[in-house]
Amino acid sequence: MKDVRIEIEREQRGFTLVELLISVLLLSILFLAVWGLFAQGFILWKQGENKVDMYDSLRISLDRAGRELRYAQNITDSSDASNLYFVNAGGTTVRYYCSAYALYRQEQGAVAQPLASDMQSVDFTYLNSSGTEVTDLATEAAAVTQVKITITAKKQGSRVGPVVLTQKVSLRSLS
Repeated sequence: MKDVRIEIEREQRGFTLVELLISVLLLSILFLAVWGLFAQGFILWKQGENKVDMYDSLRISLDRAGRELRYAQNITDSSDASNLYFVNAGGTTVRYYCSAYALYRQEQGAVAQPLASDMQSVDFTYLNSSGTEVTDLATEAAAVTQVKITITAKKQGSRVGPVVLTQKVSLRSLS
Protein backbone atom coordinates (compact mmCIF):
# COMPACT_ATOMS: atom_id res chain seq x y z
CA MET A 1 0.00 0.00 0.00
CA LYS A 2 2.82 2.35 0.82
CA ASP A 3 4.48 1.75 -2.57
CA VAL A 4 1.28 2.57 -4.42
CA ARG A 5 0.86 5.86 -2.56
CA ILE A 6 4.47 6.96 -3.28
CA GLU A 7 4.00 6.07 -6.94
CA ILE A 8 0.78 8.14 -7.12
CA GLU A 9 2.45 11.13 -5.43
CA ARG A 10 5.30 11.06 -7.94
CA GLU A 11 2.87 11.03 -10.87
CA GLN A 12 0.80 13.90 -9.47
CA ARG A 13 3.55 16.31 -8.65
CA GLY A 14 3.88 19.49 -10.83
CA PHE A 15 6.81 21.30 -12.43
CA THR A 16 9.71 22.33 -10.31
CA LEU A 17 10.75 25.96 -10.03
CA VAL A 18 13.85 25.33 -12.13
CA GLU A 19 11.77 23.77 -14.93
CA LEU A 20 9.42 26.78 -14.91
CA LEU A 21 12.32 29.25 -14.99
CA ILE A 22 13.97 27.43 -17.91
CA SER A 23 10.72 27.33 -19.88
CA VAL A 24 10.09 31.07 -19.23
CA LEU A 25 13.67 31.83 -20.33
CA LEU A 26 13.30 29.83 -23.54
CA LEU A 27 9.96 31.44 -24.35
CA SER A 28 11.46 34.90 -23.71
CA ILE A 29 14.35 34.23 -26.07
CA LEU A 30 11.95 32.95 -28.72
CA PHE A 31 9.69 35.99 -28.27
CA LEU A 32 12.63 38.42 -28.56
CA ALA A 33 13.83 36.72 -31.75
CA VAL A 34 10.37 36.91 -33.33
CA TRP A 35 9.98 40.53 -32.17
CA GLY A 36 13.36 41.44 -33.70
CA LEU A 37 12.33 39.92 -37.03
CA PHE A 38 9.02 41.75 -36.91
CA ALA A 39 10.68 45.09 -36.11
CA GLN A 40 13.25 44.68 -38.90
CA GLY A 41 10.50 43.73 -41.34
CA PHE A 42 8.50 46.81 -40.37
CA ILE A 43 11.52 49.08 -40.89
CA LEU A 44 12.18 47.59 -44.33
CA TRP A 45 8.50 47.89 -45.26
CA LYS A 46 8.45 51.57 -44.23
CA GLN A 47 11.64 52.30 -46.21
CA GLY A 48 10.17 50.60 -49.27
CA GLU A 49 6.95 52.57 -48.89
CA ASN A 50 8.92 55.85 -48.70
CA LYS A 51 10.89 54.93 -51.82
CA VAL A 52 7.72 54.08 -53.76
CA ASP A 53 6.12 57.37 -52.69
CA MET A 54 9.17 59.29 -53.91
CA TYR A 55 9.24 57.41 -57.23
CA ASP A 56 5.55 58.10 -57.81
CA SER A 57 5.88 61.77 -56.98
CA LEU A 58 8.93 62.18 -59.21
CA ARG A 59 7.40 60.20 -62.06
CA ILE A 60 4.25 62.30 -62.03
CA SER A 61 6.26 65.54 -61.90
CA LEU A 62 8.57 64.46 -64.72
CA ASP A 63 5.62 63.36 -66.82
CA ARG A 64 3.93 66.73 -66.42
CA ALA A 65 7.07 68.71 -67.19
CA GLY A 66 7.83 66.48 -70.17
CA ARG A 67 4.36 66.75 -71.71
CA GLU A 68 4.36 70.51 -71.30
CA LEU A 69 7.92 70.90 -72.60
CA ARG A 70 7.30 68.78 -75.72
CA TYR A 71 5.02 71.46 -77.10
CA ALA A 72 7.00 74.49 -75.92
CA GLN A 73 7.28 77.34 -78.38
CA ASN A 74 10.84 78.10 -77.28
CA ILE A 75 13.37 77.80 -74.47
CA THR A 76 14.25 81.23 -73.09
CA ASP A 77 17.79 82.41 -72.54
CA SER A 78 17.03 82.83 -68.81
CA SER A 79 17.29 79.04 -68.43
CA ASP A 80 20.28 77.46 -66.74
CA ALA A 81 21.24 74.18 -65.07
CA SER A 82 18.83 74.66 -62.16
CA ASN A 83 16.05 76.73 -63.77
CA LEU A 84 14.07 75.88 -66.87
CA TYR A 85 12.19 78.75 -68.53
CA PHE A 86 10.12 78.15 -71.65
CA VAL A 87 7.12 79.59 -73.46
CA ASN A 88 4.33 77.00 -73.49
CA ALA A 89 1.82 76.35 -76.28
CA GLY A 90 -0.49 79.01 -74.81
CA GLY A 91 2.22 81.69 -74.98
CA THR A 92 2.81 81.85 -71.23
CA THR A 93 6.33 81.70 -69.77
CA VAL A 94 6.70 78.74 -67.41
CA ARG A 95 9.50 78.11 -64.93
CA TYR A 96 10.49 74.80 -63.33
CA TYR A 97 12.94 74.92 -60.41
CA CYS A 98 13.89 73.34 -57.09
CA SER A 99 13.81 75.31 -53.84
CA ALA A 100 13.41 74.44 -50.15
CA TYR A 101 13.34 70.68 -50.84
CA ALA A 102 10.49 70.94 -53.38
CA LEU A 103 10.09 71.03 -57.15
CA TYR A 104 8.05 74.03 -58.27
CA ARG A 105 6.23 75.05 -61.43
CA GLN A 106 5.46 78.73 -61.87
CA GLU A 107 3.59 80.46 -64.67
CA GLN A 108 4.35 84.06 -65.48
CA GLY A 109 2.65 86.34 -62.93
CA ALA A 110 1.26 83.43 -60.86
CA VAL A 111 2.19 81.87 -57.54
CA ALA A 112 4.58 78.90 -57.76
CA GLN A 113 2.93 75.48 -57.37
CA PRO A 114 4.84 72.69 -55.59
CA LEU A 115 4.89 69.51 -57.68
CA ALA A 116 7.04 67.19 -55.56
CA SER A 117 8.57 67.29 -52.10
CA ASP A 118 11.76 65.87 -50.54
CA MET A 119 13.82 67.14 -53.49
CA GLN A 120 17.58 67.39 -53.27
CA SER A 121 18.22 68.81 -56.70
CA VAL A 122 16.98 69.25 -60.25
CA ASP A 123 19.35 69.56 -63.17
CA PHE A 124 18.48 70.68 -66.69
CA THR A 125 20.83 69.88 -69.58
CA TYR A 126 20.12 71.49 -72.95
CA LEU A 127 21.06 69.62 -76.14
CA ASN A 128 21.13 70.66 -79.80
CA SER A 129 20.03 68.53 -82.78
CA SER A 130 23.38 66.68 -82.89
CA GLY A 131 23.10 65.75 -79.18
CA THR A 132 25.83 68.14 -78.08
CA GLU A 133 25.28 70.06 -74.86
CA VAL A 134 24.41 73.73 -75.29
CA THR A 135 26.30 75.64 -72.60
CA ASP A 136 25.66 79.27 -73.59
CA LEU A 137 21.89 79.70 -73.75
CA ALA A 138 22.19 83.46 -74.12
CA THR A 139 23.41 82.96 -77.70
CA GLU A 140 22.27 79.41 -78.54
CA ALA A 141 18.79 79.09 -76.94
CA ALA A 142 17.22 78.71 -80.39
CA ALA A 143 19.45 75.68 -81.10
CA VAL A 144 18.03 73.63 -78.20
CA THR A 145 16.02 70.63 -79.47
CA GLN A 146 16.16 68.40 -76.38
CA VAL A 147 16.14 68.95 -72.64
CA LYS A 148 17.44 66.31 -70.24
CA ILE A 149 15.82 66.61 -66.80
CA THR A 150 17.50 64.88 -63.85
CA ILE A 151 15.72 64.94 -60.48
CA THR A 152 17.26 63.69 -57.23
CA ALA A 153 15.05 63.18 -54.18
CA LYS A 154 15.64 61.84 -50.68
CA LYS A 155 13.09 61.53 -47.91
CA GLN A 156 14.13 63.79 -45.04
CA GLY A 157 15.18 61.81 -41.97
CA SER A 158 15.13 58.50 -43.81
CA ARG A 159 17.98 56.04 -44.20
CA VAL A 160 16.85 55.24 -47.75
CA GLY A 161 19.35 56.38 -50.36
CA PRO A 162 18.47 59.11 -52.85
CA VAL A 163 16.20 58.36 -55.80
CA VAL A 164 17.34 59.69 -59.18
CA LEU A 165 15.08 59.87 -62.23
CA THR A 166 16.10 61.20 -65.64
CA GLN A 167 13.99 62.04 -68.67
CA LYS A 168 15.10 63.33 -72.04
CA VAL A 169 12.42 65.42 -73.76
CA SER A 170 12.47 66.21 -77.48
CA LEU A 171 10.91 69.56 -78.24
CA ARG A 172 8.44 68.74 -81.02
CA SER A 173 7.38 72.22 -81.97
CA LEU A 174 11.01 73.35 -82.29
CA SER A 175 12.43 70.43 -84.23
